[in-house]
Amino acid sequence: MSEADAPPHGAPTPVLVLCRQCIQYVFIGTTICPHCGRDSGETSARYRDGGYLALETMQCIDRAVEKQRR
Repeated sequence: MSEADAPPHGAPTPVLVLCRQCIQYVFIGTTICPHCGRDSGETSARYRDGGYLALETMQCIDRAVEKQRR
């Protein structure tokens, strides 16, 4: 494989998660949501009742499994 055929090198793709208040995507680790201005880590009833908490749990498990494979 020549230099021209090699895949480009760069920064890893940032991980996005849903704000638990307004259900908009934010970067993982965001404390205050830039969309709604509230605590993005505090679970709202809308987040919990909409099934987003279950989805987040499954994504967390997928990331952990992927980390173990590396």
